[in-house]
Amino acid sequence: MILTVLILLNIYILALFAGLVEDIVETDSIVTTDLFVSQHMSVLRESGIIDFFILITSLGSTPITCLIILLTAILCAVVRQPYILIGLLISTIGSTAFTFLSKMAFQRARPIDILLQEHTYSFPSGHATISIALYGFLAYMAIRFSQRFIHQVRILSLAVLLCLFIGLSRIVLNEHYLSDVMGGFLVGTLWLTIAISMMEWLTARGKINWRIVWSAPQRYMVWFSIVAVLIATFVYATVYQFPLLG
Repeated sequence: MILTVLILLNIYILALFAGLVEDIVETDSIVTTDLFVSQHMSVLRESGIIDFFILITSLGSTPITCLIILLTAILCAVVRQPYILIGLLISTIGSTAFTFLSKMAFQRARPIDILLQEHTYSFPSGHATISIALYGFLAYMAIRFSQRFIHQVRILSLAVLLCLFIGLSRIVLNEHYLSDVMGGFLVGTLWLTIAISMMEWLTARGKINWRIVWSAPQRYMVWFSIVAVLIATFVYATVYQFPLLG
């Protein structure tokens, strides 16, 4: 039943993505909305909140996401649940490859006067894609491992807020249009649901055990990983500011 729902969801997401692409290609109302949102975000670009959004957008950068994937892989090995890596790699690598091919296919130019230098095309947003594909999958893992409903709700809420802020950061920094971020969210969700489908299939066949008892060292490792990622993000955010155009 769950797999059927996920398959239907994937078909719906693909239809939404196709509709978004059509609107962009035909310069539909979405393009007007893109320009409207971009212009009104200029108020935030002139405020001191820019540093905050540079920090947030760094969470979707390649070095930080690769670090998170590496630490997650190590954690899966420590708790002896290697099959979880299949879902993680499907979600992240699949979405990244899909995004790259989409960028090359549509070759949409980025907004004028971007604040940070980027060398790839605009649609869809890679940061928005990976935010859903990576942090969404981590949230799925945490929810599956968690035994308390209140914790599951908090995890889901935190993941949704994080993804939304990463997407918003790309618009505030003028790196992407709103439709780029929407496209990235759709691509990320598509591959996340594919990965979750694989995880549920493997779970049904006894390949993954979500009800493990975490030892103290394993819990410490989780917190160590979180702290390491936060420190790395702060460091990277300072480097990320070097190519600011003004």
